[in-house]
Amino acid sequence: MGTANHSLAVAWTAKFSTDTGVKARVKPSPNGYSRSAWLAEGEGRLALSQASTYFDKMDAALGFASPAAGPSDTRLFGISAISAWGYVVRGNSDIKSLDDIGPGTRIAYAESTPFLAAGIDALLAYRGLEKSDVSLIEVGSYSANTTVLTEERADVTFTGPLSGINYQAEATPGGIRWLPLPERSDNPEAYDRYRKILPGYSPGINQTGTESSIGILLDHSFQDYHVRGDEDEEFVYQLYKWTVEHHDEYKDDYVHAKMMSLENLVKYLDQGALEPLADGTIRYLKEVDLWKPEYQARQDALIALAERQVEAFRAAVDEARERGITVQQGDQEWIDLWKEYRVSHDIPLSFGNAVRALD
Repeated sequence: MGTANHSLAVAWTAKFSTDTGVKARVKPSPNGYSRSAWLAEGEGRLALSQASTYFDKMDAALGFASPAAGPSDTRLFGISAISAWGYVVRGNSDIKSLDDIGPGTRIAYAESTPFLAAGIDALLAYRGLEKSDVSLIEVGSYSANTTVLTEERADVTFTGPLSGINYQAEATPGGIRWLPLPERSDNPEAYDRYRKILPGYSPGINQTGTESSIGILLDHSFQDYHVRGDEDEEFVYQLYKWTVEHHDEYKDDYVHAKMMSLENLVKYLDQGALEPLADGTIRYLKEVDLWKPEYQARQDALIALAERQVEAFRAAVDEARERGITVQQGDQEWIDLWKEYRVSHDIPLSFGNAVRALD
C-alpha cells in the first residue's frame, strides 16, 4: 500500500475484471519476502519483483533465508514500470552528496524490505562505513521509510520518486532533495563497492516522478511481475496478451501506467535480461515477431544459472535439516552452511554478479 506499483496493479486489474468478467484480486504484502513465499506457496499467481529482489531471493539473503521464500524457479511475466531509486534528504539539509554521509548520520532502515535495506547497505559500502558507525532508524513499512524523514527523525532515506508518499513528502514545508548518484570516475573503488551490492540497477538521468527528482542522476530498475516457473503457459500467454492489446484502455488510469508496455519489455530485453522470462510471455513475443535469437541465448543462460542455484539451495536445506539446523534469517549455523555449500559446489556467492557476468 502507498506504492506506485500497488496503484498501478489496482488500475490494470480493475480494467481487466471489467473487460473479461474474471475477478482479479490485488493482495498487498508487507515486504518482498512474503511476496516470494506467497508465490511459491500458490497464494497468488503474479508477484511484484525486480532484478535486485530476484537476486536477493536467489541468494537466500536476509528474509529470503527460508524454504518458502528462498531460491525457486520463477519467471518474468512482464514489466510494470521503470523506476528510479536514490537517496533523499530534506530540502534544508546540509547533506549535499553521498560524501556528506558519515558517522552519526541518521539513516532510515527498512530491514523487512530487502531492496530498501540493500540500498542503505550499498550507501554504507560506498562510504566505507559500518552500520555501527551511523544511527539506523528502523522502520516497518515503505511509507514509514519516507515519513521518518519528513518527521525529522532521519536525515536520509533510500526510496523512489514514483511513489505517492514521496509526492506528499515533496509537498511538505521545505520539501525534499535527491542526492545525485556519483559517477564511477569520481571514486572507482567506492563505486564498485556500491555496485557489488546493487548489481540489478543501471544509472541514468531521471525523467519521471517527483519534480525534485527530474534531471538527477539516479539508479534505475525495471520493476516487473513474476509467475512460478510451472505456471500454466496458456494462462500467462492470454493474460500478457491482454495487458498488451488493452494497454490503451488503462494507460491513463494511473499516472505511471504508460510504462507497463510491450515496448518497455523489449527495452529490458535489449539491455540484457536479468531474469528469465515465462514461456507464455515468450510465446506472445514470438507471435508478434519480437523474439530474437540473442534473447533465447540469454534466456537459456539465465535458466541454467537459476536451476543450479535452486538445486543447490534445496540440497543445502536438506543437509541443514539432517543436522538440526533451522533455515531462517539470522541463524548463523545456517548462514555458514549455505556459504560453505556454495563454495564447495562452485555455486556463485552472489547470484546477481553471476548474472552480470553474462554481459
